[in-house]
Amino acid sequence: MAQNSVAHAVARVHVLGRDALDEGRIDRLLSASNYDEALRALTEIGWTNDTVKDPEQAAAEHVRAACELVRSIAPEEAAIDCFLLRYDAINLKMLLKARCCGQEPEALSRCGTIPVDVLERSVTDHNYSRLPETLKNALDGLEKSLAVREDALEIDVTVDKAACQLTQERLKTVKSPVIREYFAKRSDLMNAIMLLRVKKMGRDASFMAQMLLPGGTIGEAEWQKAFERPELLGKMLEKYGTQVKNAALGAAQEPSKLPALEKAMDDALLAPFSKLRYDALRPEPICGYLLGAEREAAAVRLILAGKLNGFKAEAIRERLRELYGK
Repeated sequence: MAQNSVAHAVARVHVLGRDALDEGRIDRLLSASNYDEALRALTEIGWTNDTVKDPEQAAAEHVRAACELVRSIAPEEAAIDCFLLRYDAINLKMLLKARCCGQEPEALSRCGTIPVDVLERSVTDHNYSRLPETLKNALDGLEKSLAVREDALEIDVTVDKAACQLTQERLKTVKSPVIREYFAKRSDLMNAIMLLRVKKMGRDASFMAQMLLPGGTIGEAEWQKAFERPELLGKMLEKYGTQVKNAALGAAQEPSKLPALEKAMDDALLAPFSKLRYDALRPEPICGYLLGAEREAAAVRLILAGKLNGFKAEAIRERLRELYGK
């Protein structure tokens, strides 16, 4: 059950945050000469142990524990749910695609707002009456389409849009302008990345319009203009910082620079929470703790993947996102 005290919740995450991955530990992982040495370093810094030896399992458990904690202590449950809805979306997409392929889904996340068994039964039975109305309506419509033609992209787009719409509904009760702005910014930046991916695919503007996520500050007309003139992206996104603006311009000119825009986007999304990390009277540090745990897990996965594939430390480092509080 959630606590009533913001100060109590913030104090909890501050104490736990002392064990977060810092630059020193990241440097230690990066300096490992190979994958096996990186694994040993993970154990030495406490990420893996005799109980949890697999690094992927350790990363997933790290995030799961953070999700469980913040949901149990945050006074404003709706705010936390907004951050956790994406795990429901990931689970739904995995379940739907697995059903279409006649396969068992991969390991599902326990971090969402909807119990995994409810999602599994809903997809198996083609019956979404136990889900929030927004998801139910979207998935009922999707089932009609899938009955005619199974399309993985349509599954992705439908579920992502519905989850985004549900997030907007939950945000109506959230008081924090920082949290509300986070999701508006996230929609804008994800739409910019999606626009560039659609152009790279060689599809047209109408296809792009169908994939736009709701909740952002940039309207469809502006996205249509940017689709025809990608150089406009820099001006459109400059309110999110110079790094985002420059990365957008670079990616518009050269598609291979899209990962740099994704990194700039992730860093811009985390930055407002890092600035408020030590504010004991606001809810943002609670959300920041969750975002920080996700960022740590992503860093561990990226470093290990890089070591496994023989990438140099600097090549891995330039792809790492900023850590929470940095």
